[in-house]
Amino acid sequence: MKSECIGFPRRPANAARSACAVLALLVGAPAFAAAATAVAVPFTTNADGMVVLPAMLGSDRPIHVLLDTGAGVDVLAPSLIATAHGKPAGQFTGFRMFGDRLSLPLFVIPELTVGPIRKTELVISSWDVLDQVHEDGIIAVRELRSQPFTIDFPGKVVVFETDRSLAERRKQGKVVSLALDDQRDVALDLFARFVIGDQPALCSIDTGSPGTTISTRFMASLGVDPASPEVRKQERRAVESGATITRYWTNVPQLSLAEAPQVAFVHPRVSFADIIYDCVVGLDFWHDRVLTLDIARKQMVVR
Repeated sequence: MKSECIGFPRRPANAARSACAVLALLVGAPAFAAAATAVAVPFTTNADGMVVLPAMLGSDRPIHVLLDTGAGVDVLAPSLIATAHGKPAGQFTGFRMFGDRLSLPLFVIPELTVGPIRKTELVISSWDVLDQVHEDGIIAVRELRSQPFTIDFPGKVVVFETDRSLAERRKQGKVVSLALDDQRDVALDLFARFVIGDQPALCSIDTGSPGTTISTRFMASLGVDPASPEVRKQERRAVESGATITRYWTNVPQLSLAEAPQVAFVHPRVSFADIIYDCVVGLDFWHDRVLTLDIARKQMVVR
């Protein structure tokens, strides 16, 4: 799992940004049926550049959800869970990227549809901050593991792939291995091997974070001096825990995929922080690319 605000990595500042830091949880949902043709669903973006998809709660309640590959578990606003007559189903405890513990209440709701994907009797989590910032919910990748999908950031469309369309994606892009962090068959996070400057790292793939965050343990090997005037220090208090979070903002020479070094971000501005992962690669890396995730085969395709 990840998010800085809801248990794994995330951004700071106002509560609206914190809302992006949630997890998504879907247990007990049926597997997706393979579509005969690829289905493309246009998306919009919020102020942080996150993907916002139309969805349907039940058979008649249109909502909008954030597609967050780093969320781990799906979350809906408490008001929507009440509207859907959600039934309590225990809780799930995970950890944010900063290492603080987060326990989320679980509920069973009758039906949720996103694009061609319809799920019934699914278990989902609740987070009251979503109601406060007027966000409906967040969808993660747990139940997309059997349905390859593409986020076309320049084209602003999410495509639910078929075998044929997926084969075309492979011809057009670079295929890279994924590592899965599957926690108790409840939460799922995706990782890939990157190179930061000349340092290898296993990083979270996170379309729910605007920028890239790197563990402070890389600072010395990358030649980053926290006392340098070129490094900006930022401190803030976490929304939920109240703990002080310190970030160091600066530029690194390059961030690239280890298995596809030509897929690179040259001289990116990143933040360093005391996190539990090597790094979290956010939207600044992905925003001008086409990203296909084939979780069942533990692969992604980048163009």
